[in-house]
Amino acid sequence: MSDFDFPAAFHAHKDVVYRFALRMTGSPTAAEDVVQECFLALWRKPEGYDPSRGTLRSFLLGISRKLILRGWRNEHPQDPLEDDTSICAPLDLAGRERAETVASAVRMLPPMQREAVILFEYEEMSLEEIARATDAEIAAVKSRLSRARTNLRRMLAPLMEKGTVYGSK
Repeated sequence: MSDFDFPAAFHAHKDVVYRFALRMTGSPTAAEDVVQECFLALWRKPEGYDPSRGTLRSFLLGISRKLILRGWRNEHPQDPLEDDTSICAPLDLAGRERAETVASAVRMLPPMQREAVILFEYEEMSLEEIARATDAEIAAVKSRLSRARTNLRRMLAPLMEKGTVYGSK
């Protein structure tokens, strides 16, 4: 990637990297830091991107993921990133807006489940793209998505009982 390509890459992908980082961290400041570190990594080592392995978007989200998980591990050294037994409790929905409630539920997921949901549902990446970005097997991505959806159904059960999910009444 030449110096000329870098500005175009930044403008084309900065928003997706920011959205992913914001949804993963829940912090605008942390998300901005991730964007900066992600593109600095690309600037410093542009040869790290190999177009034959996937899109630049997937590559940048992979860098972002590593930065976010490193930060999470530093803040929570004793907590596992993935726990097959992680069960999230239902949310208290009194007075909360639906979108805020869903976003809160996503933020409460274990990190690996959260990233799978964000990349699949919000960033509309294919299972193959997610597998490349997260350096995981497709089966692992499917498993994380399945567990995340189970947890989200459990957490958002009060919304579904009221018939207010996805605009239905």
